[in-house]
Amino acid sequence: MELLALLSNRDEAIIPNVKSALEKYTLYPLKTIEELEDLYNNIPIDIIIIDTLSCRLPSLESFLDKLDDGIVVMITAERLDKYAMGNLPGSVYDCVNEKSIGTRLPVMVERILERQKFKNEIKLLKQSRGDALPKNAHGGGMSDSGIFSDNCGPVPDRRGFHEKVIVNFAKMLTASFDVRRLFDHFMDSVMELICVSKMSVMLGNKEGFQVERHHGLDPYIADNLKLGKDSALADRLSKTGRIMNKPVAFIDETSIEIKREMELLQCSVSFPMIYKGRLTGIFNISNKITGEPFYREELEMIYVLCNYLAAAAKDVDFYHQMWRQTEFTSNILASMSSGMIAIDKDGNITIFNQHASEILNMDSAKITGSNVSALPSPMGNILHETMVKGTLYKRYEATINPDKIPVGINSYRLLDRQNNPAGAGIIFSDLSDSRKLEEQRRRTEKLEAVNNLMAIIAHEFRNPLTSIQTYIQLLNEKYTDNELNEFYISIVSQAINKLDGLIDKLVTFSSMQDYNLNAEDINDLMSEAAGYISRNIPQTHRFFKRLVDKSFYINADRKQLVKAIYFLVMSIVERTPDGSFITMSAGSIKRDAAFAEISISYSGDKSIEQGEQNLLKPFPDINNLGTGLNMPISHKIIAGHGGSIEIKSGGETNKLIVNLPIVGKKSDEVSIKGGKISGESSENSCN
Repeated sequence: MELLALLSNRDEAIIPNVKSALEKYTLYPLKTIEELEDLYNNIPIDIIIIDTLSCRLPSLESFLDKLDDGIVVMITAERLDKYAMGNLPGSVYDCVNEKSIGTRLPVMVERILERQKFKNEIKLLKQSRGDALPKNAHGGGMSDSGIFSDNCGPVPDRRGFHEKVIVNFAKMLTASFDVRRLFDHFMDSVMELICVSKMSVMLGNKEGFQVERHHGLDPYIADNLKLGKDSALADRLSKTGRIMNKPVAFIDETSIEIKREMELLQCSVSFPMIYKGRLTGIFNISNKITGEPFYREELEMIYVLCNYLAAAAKDVDFYHQMWRQTEFTSNILASMSSGMIAIDKDGNITIFNQHASEILNMDSAKITGSNVSALPSPMGNILHETMVKGTLYKRYEATINPDKIPVGINSYRLLDRQNNPAGAGIIFSDLSDSRKLEEQRRRTEKLEAVNNLMAIIAHEFRNPLTSIQTYIQLLNEKYTDNELNEFYISIVSQAINKLDGLIDKLVTFSSMQDYNLNAEDINDLMSEAAGYISRNIPQTHRFFKRLVDKSFYINADRKQLVKAIYFLVMSIVERTPDGSFITMSAGSIKRDAAFAEISISYSGDKSIEQGEQNLLKPFPDINNLGTGLNMPISHKIIAGHGGSIEIKSGGETNKLIVNLPIVGKKSDEVSIKGGKISGESSENSCN
């Protein structure tokens, strides 16, 4: 286990962040330089991390000069330039600023540890060049299993021996990311080191270990050679992490099982391939083709190369996993029906998929890597705001300049392991087609409504005309009967009035109205509307009005607005039972919007719970054209006055509230010229 020391007295700012970033290592937090020196002198420390804001560099110079090269990492407030780095002691490997502890510090620590490991292995190889294995009474060298080789004299002088091994090893590490070529280069390196007749590389999986590459084995046998999870050889290599020679003396049943497995593998020596303390593979070799024994230097070099092979194989596996994941992600992005853009924490574009390129008419290859400011408005602002402020946009509709492209946008925020902003992304769709479809749907509905309207109009006109024609014929035949004549004339008059009212409604509903707006007193307007309603409302309903004490001026076309109020009342009459009471009154001003309320309350209507959308849509009852147009016509006229209709239901009483904008109070000093209001009160109507 690697041991790291941290010199810092900032318990809240630095120590938790460093522990979180280096959680897989053993870390000793220290507060003083004396504690650090004492720990370093008694325990081998691999890396020292120094917080320069806790301990100034001048006080550390003498201590840093005593340390080995490249084992110190300094935490600074800002990244140091090359000149400042060049003046630091040789023991300082690099610096990391406070903001990059979570990202750069783990990478830096791994590099230092790999560097130390490589230096130690080179040192081991250099020491082993002149050493020979000690001999026992039989003249052999001791192996891990207690078995001795026949001869352990000094390694023969082979010119360029180490150089060739290092060259092949370098070739192995640069063998791209093909695991087969990786193993082939490794076996070539071993073959240059020792000439053996057979060798095999086994990799672990969920079921055990099986041969991936081999040399000198029968292909059929190699394809079927497997070691299970309970393999004695794999268990021994995993527990000891040392070289295993084929046993010749049987100490226990495990030794017998190990010998049996190594005979099946046709090998005499097995090497563990260990990555991060875990056995990931086994490398097996037979005896030398010359019959000579293995020397310590040879076995040590193969052991070191096996560890590098394990790390390289795992890196290749990680690379392919990442490549597959990247390819999978790329395929998803390419097949998305929506555009996707993502940025990193520096505001640079990292993802710009094909659909985004098509919607925005921008080259994905050119825009990727650019700053977010290169995106058209408002996409750059949305990405920046989402990353910095955490504002999330859901189904947000915007128009992309300069082509006026309507898009729907959803944004999301990217966080790192410390929940700090690491970037942002948006997914957006072109709404042009959907809006065209929506417009086409509305046109279709309108056309269908018009077709139904024309059919109903023909029916509504035919009935009164038939009555008129019939009664005129009867009038000619029965002209001597005065009472009957009066009856016929009354019926004809009613039919004509019905036609006149229906035509008036159709004209109001279908045509664009040019309202003649004048300053009207709301009490006067309500009185006129109440009089018109009282003359025309059926005797089955009772109607009342309540005027306000302080009246208000509103801009209104008196004739049209009276008509709108009348139609609202008639709409209520149609959906309430006989004997219902209808009351019209003016409410108080809405202080926030300067609107007056004309409230029409009534009882006995359960259908109001259907909601405003159903009541205000055109032709709610197409079979009763005259009454079905009442509410839509009222809504159209009131909207033309800058007002609105609200529907409220509470208990047994329902209300239709007409909101109309106020332009002044009657008590204010105003002047009215040409029906228009001027003066101070018109600007401060709510004060």
